[in-house]
Amino acid sequence: VSIGGCKGHINEVVTDPLFMTLFTQFRWKMIPNCTGRYTCRDHKQVSSLPPLELLEVAKSTERNDLDPYYFTFDATHKDPIIVIPFSNEGTGLISYIKHNKAPTMDSTSAPFDLGNLTNYYVHTLNSPSGFQRKLDAIGVVLSSDCILK
Repeated sequence: VSIGGCKGHINEVVTDPLFMTLFTQFRWKMIPNCTGRYTCRDHKQVSSLPPLELLEVAKSTERNDLDPYYFTFDATHKDPIIVIPFSNEGTGLISYIKHNKAPTMDSTSAPFDLGNLTNYYVHTLNSPSGFQRKLDAIGVVLSSDCILK
């Protein structure tokens, strides 16, 4: 699939089957001035799905061979991430884990009591020009001790 070419993105051809499956299954928006990185425009549909479930919904057959890596950061990066490299081509998914506190009201609580903490995900699809560059920018090294079991 040919991607990029505007909004600060270079033109590139991506042949990784998993990247192409996700790219065609969902709608993606270029992250301006961040070449090779895309955020999912179908946020309402996918934000409740952890990364491996997103791949399952996309009917990816390559899903079983993937290792998801989990990273937390200090206060400078508030959101933990899950990183799933797809292939030797340098493509992958970086999913930010956001926490949502939904206000609740009942007769015994203050009007703005915070309810249960729930997670939602912001998925970014990354081509070869964006994947490793983003990992380097946030100081992430994919090592076996960070693989989710």
